[in-house]
Amino acid sequence: MTSAVGAAAASVVGGRPRVALAQGSAGALRETPLRDGATLISGAGSNIVVLRTAGAAAVVDSGPPERAAELAKLVRGDLGLLSVELLFNTHWHPAHTGGNEALRSGDTDIVAHEITRLWMSAEHYVDWEDKTYAPRVAAALPTRTFYSSDPQPKVMEIGDEELEYGHLPEAHTDGDIYVWLKERNVLVAGGAVTIGEYPVIDHATGGWIGGLVDATKKLLALTNADTLIVPANGPAQPRSHLTAQLEMLTVVRERIENLMRDGRSIAEMLDAEVTKEFDAKWGDNRERFVANIYDGLWWAGRLSDSL
Repeated sequence: MTSAVGAAAASVVGGRPRVALAQGSAGALRETPLRDGATLISGAGSNIVVLRTAGAAAVVDSGPPERAAELAKLVRGDLGLLSVELLFNTHWHPAHTGGNEALRSGDTDIVAHEITRLWMSAEHYVDWEDKTYAPRVAAALPTRTFYSSDPQPKVMEIGDEELEYGHLPEAHTDGDIYVWLKERNVLVAGGAVTIGEYPVIDHATGGWIGGLVDATKKLLALTNADTLIVPANGPAQPRSHLTAQLEMLTVVRERIENLMRDGRSIAEMLDAEVTKEFDAKWGDNRERFVANIYDGLWWAGRLSDSL
């Protein structure tokens, strides 16, 4: 998405901002070195991280479907000889899972949370987009999943690298995971971290502001001053960006909850400029951001739990 679900277009239907998810970018794919064989691929509409080591590759997220062939060629090399041993999906959105089939070979493990596999396996309707998603083909689905009840983060190895991954419950979606390249100290956050625009909180598939606050705190606890944070889009960020995101989310959440107590509408919240001091840093998608926070707080009785 452009945050993980980027807005290609926006309109207002029934008093709610409706957006179309970005389906990629017309620009060329670009590789930017991160650390010691780990690179960031940008230009596809969502960030992709590749680690090439020990004659194989680990990839975090696979971009949108229309860039899949181009991405596979870039990852594997012109001769197509480098195999993708591990492919992680940080959540279900097609802008992050659309290249699964192209990158997968017979021995590729596609790793995700079980909830991500379930969303990808079923038809479902996302109300804030006014869009129905069809089930993905079998070749696109994760092959190795874990559950929210698993108490500890998981670790997989490729070459000299340990890749730790764990759940970020009910943040951008309810199946978000982080992937941490521990030796290189690079953490890939998927849609749970954004730069240049407000995070997309996909309440239709389990995201909400409280979960995103908790996810940001969890990532802060995992990282240190030397960690590179890879957001949904844009360049890698220092750990201080997580601190800024947490402050923004906390302040905006409190303001929206206070106005909800008074029975205010989304339009009135926008008129009250609940995001005003953050707009310059976080972008121009505040209407979507405020509406999705509002709807997510009502979702499943979260408003009464949080007030």
